[in-house]
Amino acid sequence: MNEKQARIELRVTQSEKKKIAKLAESCSLSQSEYVRQRALGYVPRTMLPDVFFDFNQTLCRLCDEVADKVTPETERKLLEVTDEIQQQLLLPEKSSTAQIRKEMMTWQPQASGQSKGG
Repeated sequence: MNEKQARIELRVTQSEKKKIAKLAESCSLSQSEYVRQRALGYVPRTMLPDVFFDFNQTLCRLCDEVADKVTPETERKLLEVTDEIQQQLLLPEKSSTAQIRKEMMTWQPQASGQSKGG
């Protein structure tokens, strides 16, 4: 069952919509998922080429093959490198509270010609 039952509607300009669509596509996400991740403080990663996944898979196989042929320290370093590669290039990054605060403080709404309350 889909737990996503609440809906938020968002109005943007045509150029903003095109930019959101392009950014979402570069991350292989739907526009909704891209906006959801950004709103929750995540920085979605752009989709990497297949050659990266082939490289990563080869590196993981190498780690498995040398596991009993290297020192525990070398094995630990290999595993750390593969984990770091995956973290830096595959997993979505979450903005820090300071980054979110800075974005909010420097954000300036576009002039729409309408004023609230007046």
